[in-house]
This record gives sequence, structure tokens and C-alpha cells, in this order.
Amino acid sequence: MKHAVWTLSLALLTNTSALATDAKLPAPISALQQQGFELKGEFKGPGDLPGYVMQFQGQGTTVFLTPDKQHAIMGNLVDASGKNLSDAQVEKWVYAPMAKEMWQKLEKNHWIAAGKADAPQIVYAFADPYCPYCTQFWLNAQPWLSSGKVQLRVLMVGMLRPDSGQKAAAIMMSDHPAKTLAEYENSKGKMTLNVPATIKPEITKALENNLALMDELGGSATPSIYYLNKDGRLQQHQGLPDEATMKTIMGDDK
Repeated sequence: MKHAVWTLSLALLTNTSALATDAKLPAPISALQQQGFELKGEFKGPGDLPGYVMQFQGQGTTVFLTPDKQHAIMGNLVDASGKNLSDAQVEKWVYAPMAKEMWQKLEKNHWIAAGKADAPQIVYAFADPYCPYCTQFWLNAQPWLSSGKVQLRVLMVGMLRPDSGQKAAAIMMSDHPAKTLAEYENSKGKMTLNVPATIKPEITKALENNLALMDELGGSATPSIYYLNKDGRLQQHQGLPDEATMKTIMGDDK
């Protein structure tokens, strides 16, 4: 199955925001705001060149003001060696905060844990009860879970079949969700679940929230997997990982 990988930084921000406090911004910056761009930060480029970081539809860019303050140039600034000087600013003001927010949302949503709570590597995976790739991912992850190196946090969703939500709820509403999930996945989906006649409102809401978060994070297939790489950057992998990618997800390269 084809997969997509994207990278965001989770580095904690310690700098105080340098957003303009003046009521009046330069005309080109105001014009961009009116077009839907969000001003995220300001910085000084080489030669005190006024620089701005702006975001549009989840993408960050730098904008540089000309000396007359009536024009702006949008795009990357490079030095004499060709080094991109814009990346660090966009990372700091756009992608780092965005990634931190997404990781916090994963932490706050409804998940079922497998593996030790103090494992050095945390991996989140959105899974549907009917997803064979989710089951295979679960089985492939067992050596890392058993070793204590990884805690896998499974966010159940109902999307593949009309009764996916009911099966997911059966796992989530069982007396021991972690045990039920493990038994179900280890049976390769053949275990009969005790599907509830009525799903608790909080479980219905949790399933809705999980699916909404998966969509917000750009997940379009199960399993949708999220983890931090050795640089603390949030990574996404959709579908069943191959052997090399699996080792990366499980933190073997840290």
C-alpha cells in the first residue's frame, strides 16, 4: 500500500512571540492578511531586512519587506552558499507550534495502550476493527512492545464498514479494553466481540473525535501512524509499514 510521510518539528518554543504590537502593519503585510494569510512572527534578515512568517492553509512562508515598505517579496531567502535561511523561521513560527498542538491532541483523545507506560518510544495508530493492515501492524509491533521499548496507543475508528463503529465500541466498552483489543488482533479479527445493544454516548463521542482528529492530521487510510523521530519531529505513515520503516517508527534509529 502506498504511503505518505510528512515531517513537523516538536521542539518546544522558548522565545516570546515577536508579533507586531503596532496597530498598523506595513501595507503589503496587511494586504496579505486580508487575503487570508496569518501573521505568525517577525524577524530580522541579513542587513536588518524586515522578515515576516505567514501561514496560509497550513503552509508556512517567509515574506520580506522592501526598503520603501510598499512592496514585499514572498518566498525563501538564501545566502551566498545557497543555504535556505527561511526554513528555520518557518519551522519556529509555524510547524513547531502546529506539531506540538497535534501531539497534544493525540494525547488527549481516546486511545487504548499496549506496552509499558514508561516506554521511551510512543506510537499512535488509528485503527478500524475490519482493517487487516491494522492487525498486521499490531502483530509486527509485538517484539517492540514486549521488550518495553515502545508503547502503542491505538485510537479506534469506525470507517471501513457500516458496523465498524459497533465493533470498535465493543472493544472500547469491554471490562478490559486493552486485553480485548489484544485478543481480537491476535485472533486476526476472528474473535467474536460482545457488541453492545446500546453504545454509551461518551464512546460514540470518542469515536467521532478520533475520526475527526485522523482527518485533521491528514489520515485517509488505516492504519494511520504517528510518532516522533530522533530529532523530535512528528512523523506520519499511512498503511502497513515495510520492515525498514517499521524499525524507524519503533525508534530503532534513536
